[in-house]
Amino acid sequence: LNADLSALNLLKSDFAMLNRRLAGHYGIPLPPGGDMQRVELPEGSHRGGLLTQGSFLLSNSNGEDSHPVKRAVWVLDRLLDDPPAPPPPDVPDLDPSRPNLARLSLKQQLEVHRKKEACNNCHRKIDPWGVVFENFDAVGRWRTVVTGPRKKKRGRQPVDAAVGLPDGRQVDGVEGIQEYLVEAKSRQFARALVKRLLTYSLGRSLEYSDRRMVDSLTRGFIESDYRLGRLIVAIADSR
Repeated sequence: LNADLSALNLLKSDFAMLNRRLAGHYGIPLPPGGDMQRVELPEGSHRGGLLTQGSFLLSNSNGEDSHPVKRAVWVLDRLLDDPPAPPPPDVPDLDPSRPNLARLSLKQQLEVHRKKEACNNCHRKIDPWGVVFENFDAVGRWRTVVTGPRKKKRGRQPVDAAVGLPDGRQVDGVEGIQEYLVEAKSRQFARALVKRLLTYSLGRSLEYSDRRMVDSLTRGFIESDYRLGRLIVAIADSR
């Protein structure tokens, strides 16, 4: 915000804000000084943007392993304003510790879950958005093999984070989904961000009568090259 950067850096960036502890967690060398600072990311760091931050990855895990459905729902809801419907009340969560599931890969487990008629429609849309984060474990550390509780009975398995999205686009891992969001979903992200900031500013939920204001603010935000500071000023000046 202070540097007047594009808000698309929230989706993908070549830098991260790190202190010594966080840099150590991410495996990134930190320049002298242990305070929070901007760090240019080395090539191949797999970091940059909200979706590689430990805070997002940990808060959307189960504490022992990744949780692809939680991570997917967060992205769809918070970044794209397209939340999936709540699950049916009579359908239990997927339990990967069950003997018939424990030996399966994550993709195979999710496929079994989608075979339930009550789950199929929503999970066809949800699951790919979570699988792309499988290179990150429960606390957001990078991994290339899965060794957590899900694989206790099968040992180490290589991560497979390649998916086909609902619109047919093929992406591989977090870098692939970041590129897709910037290239194909930046306008949808812009509108979602406008709505969240406007909701916060007004102190109430948005109503149908706010639609024209949202449209106008979104157009201006995009035309400003997604400058967050200018959006905040526009919201403050809006009537």
